Amino acid sequence: MVDVSKESNAAFSRRVKTHITGHEHRFAITTPQELAPICLGEAALLDIPAPELTEAGVEFTGRLKDAYACNLWLRTAGRVLCRLSSFRAGAVEQLFSKASRIPWELWLNSRIPIDLQAGVEYSRISNEGKVVEIIAQSIEKRLGQTGAIHLPQSEKDAHDGGSGQNQLIQKILVRLVENQCRISLDTSGSHLYRRGYRLSGSTAPIRETLAAAILLKAGWKPDFPLVDGMCGSGVFAIEAALMSRKIAPGLGRDFLFQKWPSFQEKSWAYLRRKAVESSLSKAAQPIVGIDISSEAIDLSRQNGSRAGTACDIDWKNSDFFDFIPAKEGLEKGLVVLNPPYGVRLASDGPGLYEKIGAHLRLNFKGWKYAVLAKSRLEAAALGAGRMRHWNIRHGGMNITVAIGSISS
Repeated sequence: MVDVSKESNAAFSRRVKTHITGHEHRFAITTPQELAPICLGEAALLDIPAPELTEAGVEFTGRLKDAYACNLWLRTAGRVLCRLSSFRAGAVEQLFSKASRIPWELWLNSRIPIDLQAGVEYSRISNEGKVVEIIAQSIEKRLGQTGAIHLPQSEKDAHDGGSGQNQLIQKILVRLVENQCRISLDTSGSHLYRRGYRLSGSTAPIRETLAAAILLKAGWKPDFPLVDGMCGSGVFAIEAALMSRKIAPGLGRDFLFQKWPSFQEKSWAYLRRKAVESSLSKAAQPIVGIDISSEAIDLSRQNGSRAGTACDIDWKNSDFFDFIPAKEGLEKGLVVLNPPYGVRLASDGPGLYEKIGAHLRLNFKGWKYAVLAKSRLEAAALGAGRMRHWNIRHGGMNITVAIGSISS
């Protein structure tokens, strides 16, 4: 049993250096497979050591500060996991013994509830509940604290952190395949799409991470204007403004690793300070958010203010089909549209997309576009020349993002 409370600060610091900060760890950046190549490109720009695509998303071997940087900077990632330990476990006793050797007291905050999840395939220990029980016992033994594992009371608590972003849950993921055990620890806390600028009670048709991915997939760069023609809660425009000003998406929120006993406060403060210093004072080109709903524009404006981009976005309460970029003095850029496709679309889907395509061909000559649709049938109704179809999952549905350019 390790009693951290009786250790001197020097002794504790030595153990942290020995087990955590003094060597490299394996990290997994979780993201949907269709977003993984984009996330890989982001990681490479962060000077992350040799990131590579895996079934989890993107993985790399590096220092703990690299995981801090990923949480702070990656726009398309879901979570950052630390691959805490990997070992063979062909029997219950072996699993308990090896899991008990992990210095849990250096990683876990005893005041934060733990969500232990296990997946088992082709192993002698075939019951997932048994695996969870054994790992829980190993943690309690190491911490010297009976009842140290406090599981979330509901699936919503486990996945969303309960009400708002303040209730932290420590996820521990155990994977046992062919008697090989891998234990991963979540470093992020709330999902990384939670930037902090959208209130927990507000709704949005698209997550921030997916909005950023679509902008990057469409080839938008900050030196081109952006028009979000059906902005909803303003996520596309806000993400574009953050990208244009080089504002780290994680600056407005907290992370789970900040609550760990081994948290390196000086390293984190340095990363945040450098992020603030490298940000720009304003967006390089105009960013316009349009919606026919005054409530949507009010919500977008509030979200933009919380994101620190209030002066970067021109919010317009009007119909997209009345918007003509030339009259606004806008040069060629990207127009992105998230129409009320699928279950949100009361009228004929292809008919709306035909109308969108006609407006783009007439008034957005030379512009690039990214338009979300329920299917390729709706996307094809745009009639906007050659286009790429990017199939992704969003809101529990398979959708298509039509990406292309309008001929001049």
